[in-house]
Amino acid sequence: MRFLLFLSLSLTACLFQSIPANAAEPTKASDWAFQLGAAGMVQPTYEGSKHHEVSPVPLIGLSWRDTVSLDVKDGLKVQMHPLQDKRLSVSGSLGYWQGRKEGADKDNDDALRGLGNISGNAVARLGAEYQIGALSAGLAIARDIGGDRDGTALTFSGKYRVYQGAGFQISADASTTLADDNYMGSMFGISAEQAARSPKGYAVHDAGAGVKDVKIGITAGYAITPSLNMFVRTEAGRLISDAADSPIVKDAGSENQFSGGAGLNYRF
Repeated sequence: MRFLLFLSLSLTACLFQSIPANAAEPTKASDWAFQLGAAGMVQPTYEGSKHHEVSPVPLIGLSWRDTVSLDVKDGLKVQMHPLQDKRLSVSGSLGYWQGRKEGADKDNDDALRGLGNISGNAVARLGAEYQIGALSAGLAIARDIGGDRDGTALTFSGKYRVYQGAGFQISADASTTLADDNYMGSMFGISAEQAARSPKGYAVHDAGAGVKDVKIGITAGYAITPSLNMFVRTEAGRLISDAADSPIVKDAGSENQFSGGAGLNYRF
């Protein structure tokens, strides 16, 4: 469930970006902006699972001058436009990953039983994005601070605004993530001790550094009023290399990963 919630919250970035900026933001009376909302998300029960679960997600946050923000997705985030170029943005954030419980899939087939829990930890992120018209490209590096995973992941992403008009917007995006040995080993590796404990009879699996996955997504947003917005998102991903070869994916799960969600967001 914790992994489900983490993935659900991570999608809200794409959901919020779906809203047309010129229609979604009310006239500001101060430097502060607030957002309240809720979404329903459908996600795999763990990364690599073939089973899905529905979860409600709160969308709560505040920001100051569109520079400093605090929300349930990114935690504390600072974003700036260096070199006086509005097309280029750089950001840094400190958030939290809630870890993975070995009982995350217990309602289905106990795919993680015997593998132990992966404790949560703080996650520091640095990112940059460059936008030219309807097209943008981004690069982000995330580093775990403490916890069992203790890994680093690098994500390359691209986004294209397919349509925008009359408060309605559709965008498409794609990304791929590379992860180090610690990240891959924690999330997809099976040690000899874990193999012995698992009732599934998993084989030992050494998951090394490399490309973890590729993803594509489509997001649609509609500004009902200048403050109230609705959004829908669907995403398809595929685990590859050592992630796809992991027994929790190959034997008990699926390398194909699907997720989606919809909700309402109010800004004031």
